[in-house]
Amino acid sequence: MAHAAAGADSAGRLIRWALALGLLALSPSAAQALDVLPAQYRAAAAAGAVGSVTGRVYEERRRPDGSDQPLAGAAVTLLPRSAQFLEKLEAVKRTSRNSMNDYRAAAPAIQTLKAAYEKELWDSGAVDLVMGTIVAPDGRFSVENLPAGDWVLFVTSSVATDKKVVESKGARKERGVYVPGTYLTGYQRLTVWLREITVSGGRAENVELIERGAWFSGVVEERAPDASR
Repeated sequence: MAHAAAGADSAGRLIRWALALGLLALSPSAAQALDVLPAQYRAAAAAGAVGSVTGRVYEERRRPDGSDQPLAGAAVTLLPRSAQFLEKLEAVKRTSRNSMNDYRAAAPAIQTLKAAYEKELWDSGAVDLVMGTIVAPDGRFSVENLPAGDWVLFVTSSVATDKKVVESKGARKERGVYVPGTYLTGYQRLTVWLREITVSGGRAENVELIERGAWFSGVVEERAPDASR
């Protein structure tokens, strides 16, 4: 019982920590403290120093005579490199190794941090520096007209599990993820690739993103209102 309580408390601390990071990033003062200089990217664009990032996202073939499986539909985002953003992501990844509850909380925390950073850019007037696309059916993607400079490539692939989920209220509380008035309906398996890329004018940077080489893989719970309440 003591171990379960400790795990629940750990997960609770991580969730509160992630939400606090998100709320801080959403505040007006956070936008003013953004550790990115949009003017540098805009100056590069104005000078015609633009490049592109292309790549492929896939699961490697399982047999020598098989084919690689493209991860079509994966979301590709390029963001100006922010040391603060990267440090927060790495902190969540490190914490996810502490316990199963911390692992369950990590994927939602990563999503929260990305959304918060994008809003920081929006609030600072740099929404034009949030660039994205979707991976095509053949597993390839291309993002063009990127101003020369340092970028963060953030790619996510989300796949719903087909496993039937049965969850009791007691189990939810023991895991420290109990959300009153809801019940667990399933999981999304979230795979995240994270790369730092330097874009140069007139050049295309190519990346190969393999599922087994992902930066992080976790789960996101799907919940629905509990009609019995």
